[in-house]
Amino acid sequence: MTEIEVPMLEIAREYLDAAIEFFLERAKFFCAIHLAGAAGELFDAHLPETEQSFPVAWKAEKALMSETGPIPSNAEARQSVNKWKNEIKHMDEGTCRTVTIDPEFAAECLIEKALVSFYKLKLQKSPAIWKFEDHQNRKSQARG
Repeated sequence: MTEIEVPMLEIAREYLDAAIEFFLERAKFFCAIHLAGAAGELFDAHLPETEQSFPVAWKAEKALMSETGPIPSNAEARQSVNKWKNEIKHMDEGTCRTVTIDPEFAAECLIEKALVSFYKLKLQKSPAIWKFEDHQNRKSQARG
């Protein structure tokens, strides 16, 4: 067996492409959620902190949560942003053995979130990303 050195951006791209392929095949949505979430984290890590999507997302989530209830802590807002990804990949002792989720919607949201950071990095689009964009454009035109 031969070890190789692999750039983390290359791994993130593979995760994102696989997530998109699963999503477009309308299969394995939980894999798509997990992979898109991981891709988004890796892409974000390559951006300056001021351009990362996660801090913006949890601050926006905190503001939204404040409108319907008490002001949440930063940790609560962060947890809410990562809820879907973490619910399907962690099971702490004593926690529920099921999850209530719309897997297709969650996968789509996490793919779009990963793409925000991908676009900021100005990386070359893969065929999977082009297909996802075409899918999203057709979906928008059908609604419009």
